[in-house]
Amino acid sequence: MLIRRPPARPFYGKKPLSHETVFADLRLAAMKREREPSSKAYRQDRFENTERAAKETIEAEQRARREKTKRLKELRLSQHGGKDPATS
Repeated sequence: MLIRRPPARPFYGKKPLSHETVFADLRLAAMKREREPSSKAYRQDRFENTERAAKETIEAEQRARREKTKRLKELRLSQHGGKDPATS
């Protein structure tokens, strides 16, 4: 049994339906849509969050660098101490 669909009717009255027409209508609707107002408090909060995240990242990198330097220094001292026990 074959199911038949009704003939395609244009959504926009008498003009033929094409993808260009649909996309143009969607773009027009998006342009007309009201956007939420961007409040100064929201922008300030977002800026502060970004600043805080950047500061935390920099601090973490500095801490990791200091720990790495400390570990390397301890490693060199332990290796040096193993080679020359008279200096201990």
